[in-house]
Parts: sequence; C-alpha cells; structure tokens
Amino acid sequence: MLLRSTNNVVAWLSPLMVVAKIGVGPKLGFHTEVAVASELEALGGPIVPPAPEFPAIVHSQDGFHVTFWRYYPQPPDVDIPCDQLTTALRGLHAACAQLSAELRVGLPSYLEELQSVSELLRDATRLSALPERDRRLLIRVFDQLWQQVQASSPSSTHAVIHGSPHPYNVLLVDGMPRFIDFETTCIGPIEWDLAHMSPDTARNVAGEIDAHLLQICRDLVRVKTAAWCWADVHRGDLRYHAEVHLAHLKKTFAGAGSGGSE
Repeated sequence: MLLRSTNNVVAWLSPLMVVAKIGVGPKLGFHTEVAVASELEALGGPIVPPAPEFPAIVHSQDGFHVTFWRYYPQPPDVDIPCDQLTTALRGLHAACAQLSAELRVGLPSYLEELQSVSELLRDATRLSALPERDRRLLIRVFDQLWQQVQASSPSSTHAVIHGSPHPYNVLLVDGMPRFIDFETTCIGPIEWDLAHMSPDTARNVAGEIDAHLLQICRDLVRVKTAAWCWADVHRGDLRYHAEVHLAHLKKTFAGAGSGGSE
C-alpha cells in the first residue's frame, strides 16, 4: 500500500508490519539514515527504528535503493500536543549527542543543504515550472538570509540535529511522538530543527534558543521547501506546498532588493 510519494516512495508491505522506503539515484543519505537510526535505537532515542525482519542496510539493485522500517498505523488527523513534541525533541537531541565519534565525523553541516538550495535556485532548467520573476525573488531572499544565518550561528554552538523534523517526520507510537527520516541528520543549531516545527513547540523551549536566529531559520526553511517542491511540482502534494511557501515569502519579502543575483 502506497503511503507517500514525494522525494522518495514509501509503501506499507502489508500484511507485514514493515514499511519500504524506495529512492532512485545516489541516495547517499540512505546510508547515513540507517546508521544514525540504528545507533539512536540502541541509545533509546524516540525514533521509529529499522524493521527487524530485514538487515539494517541499504538494499540496492538496478538503480533503486530500499530501506525497511517498522510500520505503525497512524490515527486520522493526528494532533500531537506541543509539550509532548518538545519532550520528544529534547530526548532526540540528547540521544544524538551520544552518537559515536565515527558517525558524527561524517555528518554534514546544515549549511551544505542550503548550498544545494542555492544551486537549485540558480538553475532555471530545474525550476521550469516556477515563474522567472518568482525564482529571482527566491534568490534575493536566500542570499539575504544566507548572510544573516552565517553571522548569527557560530559553529561552536552546533550539535547533531535531525535536520528536518517537520510534522510528516513525526509518528505517534503508543501514544507518544517518535521521529522518522534521518537522511537529513546534520550538524547545526537547535534553531534549525525548531524552524521545521510549530511556533508553539518552539515557545516551549524559548529560554534555550535565539529568537532572531530561529526566525532566520524559519524563513530559510520556507525558501528551501519552496525550491525543492517547485523542482518536482507534479509529484504528490508538492504543488500545494510549493505555492503556500512561495506565497508567504512573496508577502514577507516583497521589497527584498531588486535585479538579478546570478
């Protein structure tokens, strides 16, 4: 049964309680994901682990890459309380802090993903569905935010983070939230993780975060999401997300500079 089809295809292998995650291309993040999730499971982190029915490795054949995960059916219209999400995120970060040195040293900076976003925005052929005027706006906004985030986020404060703990990457298991999708695990500020979550969740840890950096990260997440969704706008519900994030950025940054940035 197909569960989701966006950047990867995710399917439930009924009647097994197993989910197959299928990707095409290099998918180097699959190897990181399996390694991170396996260690986090051993550390007791709040995650959905690899399925025990299969080896915890990336299975590759004919250009396809597959990993297998435990399946937990989700109730409709899940609304996880913010305090539970905050507790789960703290537990995740605590477990991430205990990952092995061998694994940590190979994790990328969160800035590497943003550099990929910058390259995408400057490639009109990959964003052919996005109007040129809007693409140039996204470039100007990105360049402005890129300078701000580097000035506001010293690497000395960075730690291992999930990288993209948005609502689609949180499941309810035995009444408690658990995280999935560790392809994006990276080194960065906690504000980058919180920027993918609701403002109420962030407010629960307000005393521990930089509110200015959090807002910069929120805007960068919108630019990132808009760019990746416009690049693959005909798949799943990506057009909806592409248009929502672009509309917000156009409203917020309507006067962001002028001219090209290429």
